[in-house]
Amino acid sequence: MSDRRPSSGVLRKVLVALGSGLLTYVVTSLGPGADISLSVLIGGVSLLVSYMVDFERRLEATESAVQKDVRETQDLVRRELRKINEATELFMGVESSAVGSDHVVQLVQSASRIVPHAPPLVAAFADGEIQRMTTLLKSLGDGGDVAYDGEDRDWLLGLTRNASATIDATSLTTVDAQGESNVDGGLWLSDLGQRYLEVQRDAVQRGVRIRRVFVLDRPEIIDDAGMREVVQLQMSLGIDVRVLDPSALTRTIRTSLLDFILFDGVVSYEVTPAARIADDSKPVIVSTRLVLRPDRVADRQQRFQDVWASARSLPETPGSP
Repeated sequence: MSDRRPSSGVLRKVLVALGSGLLTYVVTSLGPGADISLSVLIGGVSLLVSYMVDFERRLEATESAVQKDVRETQDLVRRELRKINEATELFMGVESSAVGSDHVVQLVQSASRIVPHAPPLVAAFADGEIQRMTTLLKSLGDGGDVAYDGEDRDWLLGLTRNASATIDATSLTTVDAQGESNVDGGLWLSDLGQRYLEVQRDAVQRGVRIRRVFVLDRPEIIDDAGMREVVQLQMSLGIDVRVLDPSALTRTIRTSLLDFILFDGVVSYEVTPAARIADDSKPVIVSTRLVLRPDRVADRQQRFQDVWASARSLPETPGSP
């Protein structure tokens, strides 16, 4: 058997009903023809009214709570629907863009693998890379220029891998303090230079035309063994190579000379070297820039055509005309 005691509310209602009945009985007993049934009736009615009042109060409280829950549920549904709509619009935008949607989905899935309890350094590094990629994609989408502090190898190799038609490049040569030639600051002897040559070879094999002009700062560099070795290597990979000595530098070319690479005639990859120190044979790259504005790219195309037209093929024999 249960030993639960009635709640104070129920007990109070019963006591009120009994009190009402008892009072009625006392009042009616003072007169002739006292009837206990009237007392019972009044007590019952009093108890019933008390329960009805309490029921109405509870019903109002329940309705208020239900309305609150309904409003909260509606707000939650609206927020979730808004998120679904935003996700749908975003996915539709990705589907209609030139970027592969599968790669975007893989990026999001990979980002979701960075769990909350991952080391703070890992999470911060991943977040920084996503922000960097977001900035890059926004700039590419807006058709503006993209700058990077220092030398960026990923842009250079990535653009070369994905070029489908042409790669036109100018390469500046210098002479260090010991009189030895330095082609592109020693780029072709570095790890990046070797990787760059590999992806250029692959590009030639898939039908991309690559033209490169080595711009000499001194006429004697044309007979330098290191210079000729670099040129011959690139020619053996199928790259069209010409050299431009100082005597062929017109005033127009001198004032507009840049070290740049044009990919498919739509993107110009440009580097800005720091001022050279006298005994330093390897210039430091201060910044790398991707130029995407059509007017600037057209300017680079014209510059390359001027340089290419003024340049000539490397003589077979050193010192020959």
